[in-house]
Amino acid sequence: MKIGVFIPNATFDLPGTPEVGGIETFSFTVGEALQRLGHEVVIFGGAPKPGRTHRATNVPLELHPYWETQLIPDLGTRFQRLVQRLHYGWSSRRAWARCRVDLVVLAKPFDWPVAWFWKRSRPGLKVIMGFHGTDFYAGDRLFYGAVDAAFAVSRSVADLAAARVGRRPVLVPNPVDVNFFSPGEKKPASDDWHVVAGGRLVGWKGFSNLVESVARLRDKHEIVANLTIAGDGPERDKLVAQIAKLGLQERVKLCGRLDPPALRALLHSGDLYVQPSIGLEAFSISALEAACTGLPLLLSDQVGLAGYLTEADAIIYPAHDVAVLVSRLKIAHDRRHDPAWTDNAARHDRLREQFAPERVAQQILDLAA
Repeated sequence: MKIGVFIPNATFDLPGTPEVGGIETFSFTVGEALQRLGHEVVIFGGAPKPGRTHRATNVPLELHPYWETQLIPDLGTRFQRLVQRLHYGWSSRRAWARCRVDLVVLAKPFDWPVAWFWKRSRPGLKVIMGFHGTDFYAGDRLFYGAVDAAFAVSRSVADLAAARVGRRPVLVPNPVDVNFFSPGEKKPASDDWHVVAGGRLVGWKGFSNLVESVARLRDKHEIVANLTIAGDGPERDKLVAQIAKLGLQERVKLCGRLDPPALRALLHSGDLYVQPSIGLEAFSISALEAACTGLPLLLSDQVGLAGYLTEADAIIYPAHDVAVLVSRLKIAHDRRHDPAWTDNAARHDRLREQFAPERVAQQILDLAA
């Protein structure tokens, strides 16, 4: 089967940059898995601007011009994204006709109008929609008829999608490279406690709450945590100022965006991974990567990945509540020598089959049957 993955912003720039996040990581990981399953795959993406690049892949790429959002009249982010995707659909139309795929995977409602035009000329084309968030806009349901089947990456996203389009998508998780993100050598016993977090430094990720909780943990419980946050973004300067104000310069490090080997090395050095999102985190591939290296997780209840995990692998707390976050950090600290909680190899084995790319890719293919 010839399969297209139509996610233009997957190739705008490297993952972790302002317009490239989890959905874009998904497009490459699933595309490569579909290729390993024996299918012919092509990823349709935007041609990177000068000075930018995308992650390396063996999947053939169709890269075509796109308009950057800041060049589109600011009538709202969703308007800009919609115009951007309509323009990309137009600029890639000849390549789309030439490639003539049998099945296409979408990840944004902004692409439904483009798919609607495709289906007018090719009714037999199979269109699979992956719901990864809430990028809905006025009038989007008029074009949802072009979608043949759909999946959502978490229960919360499935609920939102069902309320919007009247049909509940099936649950299919995001995948992770379970061979690359695997446990390293067992850490020697130590009283040092290293907490790791990562993602774009934007307000809704909740990193300011995490920094505050480290200070409260020190002041209230006399527990010293070393925190490293990987990633970059517009909130960096605010976080630096907060760290200084709380006297945490020696304990909290912002290490910037890391390439995959450096990220894996950071995860191997950690004792706990925290995802403190205060806005809807549809899934969190970064937290799953950490769990697959064997780290136990502390997740806010806004993180969709939590719905796939048990108490053996994750502690959940209500988002926004810093006091509860502090108490859950203390619980994780108290369990730092518990063999069942710190068995990285066992945790990796539990997650490996569920989130392996080939398994996820096959689940998506099954929707087209």
